[in-house]
Amino acid sequence: MSVVCANSCGWLLDSCSLLDEGLQRCVSHSDGLDKPKYFKCCFKREYFNTVRPHVQIQQNTDILTSTAKHSSGEHAKIDLQTRKIRLVVLEGSRALLEAGRQCGYLTEVLTAPPSESMPSHECRLAALCDMAKQLPLTDESLMAPVQMLNRDGLDPSLDLFSYITENPFDCTYEVTLMKEKYLLPPRSRFLLSDITRMHPLVNSGDKFDLIVLDPPWENKSVKRSNRYSSLPSSQLKQLPVPALAAPECLVVTWVTNRAKHLRFIKEELYPYWAVEVLAEWLWVKVTQTGEFVFPLDSPHKKPYEVLVLGRHRSGTDRAVRSSAAEELPEQRLLISVPSVLHSQKPSLSAVLKPYISPEPKCLELFARSLQRDWTSWGNEVIKFQHSSYFTRERAEEPSMTSETVIIQ
Repeated sequence: MSVVCANSCGWLLDSCSLLDEGLQRCVSHSDGLDKPKYFKCCFKREYFNTVRPHVQIQQNTDILTSTAKHSSGEHAKIDLQTRKIRLVVLEGSRALLEAGRQCGYLTEVLTAPPSESMPSHECRLAALCDMAKQLPLTDESLMAPVQMLNRDGLDPSLDLFSYITENPFDCTYEVTLMKEKYLLPPRSRFLLSDITRMHPLVNSGDKFDLIVLDPPWENKSVKRSNRYSSLPSSQLKQLPVPALAAPECLVVTWVTNRAKHLRFIKEELYPYWAVEVLAEWLWVKVTQTGEFVFPLDSPHKKPYEVLVLGRHRSGTDRAVRSSAAEELPEQRLLISVPSVLHSQKPSLSAVLKPYISPEPKCLELFARSLQRDWTSWGNEVIKFQHSSYFTRERAEEPSMTSETVIIQ
């Protein structure tokens, strides 16, 4: 179950279960076999084996009176906001974490020792995107920008950089792309490109009810580590969000804890896109035993990240309100054990469902993985779909139905 428990403060999530959705029935036509192989997959649990805080947490009972003692001006405002967030996290997480312990999800008993090192797939997707953007877009990709996966998933003519690639089937397909094996969830679609080659997404004509963004924000640690290419905040305005948004589209942006990034979203980016800011939620990261992964009082890294939520209000639909969607709460907590893989966020599909229309079209920008029934875009969009991140076991061949006839 992806949502372990919920209350008026938020949700405790099982990130692995969220990743496993749609992977109970997988099919592969690889290795040149005429008959497909059926199996089921799970994302490897060791990537979520966070068993102790990264920094030893020390109790500090006078944090509320000490942090802003010598601050003034803008720093005082930041300190005040930090103290408010600290209270929200402490009070809101207490009942959810206790419920997680009571049901056995968060436990002191470790089922497996933490792995000292885990193999990681060398992702070359971003470099390939850089090379591909030197090629002109074809007339076909401009007129008919979606290409369907064929039944064996091995079509050598697939152009991943100029077309949206879609798995139209109701099961996960293992496909060979660029000599590597990837798992494509049921009815998932993706475009592998950078910000200069988003034309197929716009030309598809799709309007989305939910758009989630996880931008590669600039910061010093990213520059030092060279883990991925960051994007200046000003370039985010180039994203065609207004062209992709349906009336009353819910727009959700992940943001780091730097105050200037949060201000940019609320004061520049969302107004530029005609998105009305409605809420700020927090993703709180805990260990398998329910401790914060960093001290709440840490002056550097915090055990939470911010999500800014708003609705697209164009001139023509500003007065329209969706009667099917619930009113968006201003504040909620999402609590989960984080992945050790860099920048792998929990799926928001389960928690956002009440706040969007039934049978919505959903889009993730700057994605590094795919979701069932979603469209995803990014220059590493299938990174965490690589087969090396999953365990597998054999599954029985499904009974003959109209669906399996289509697959076979």
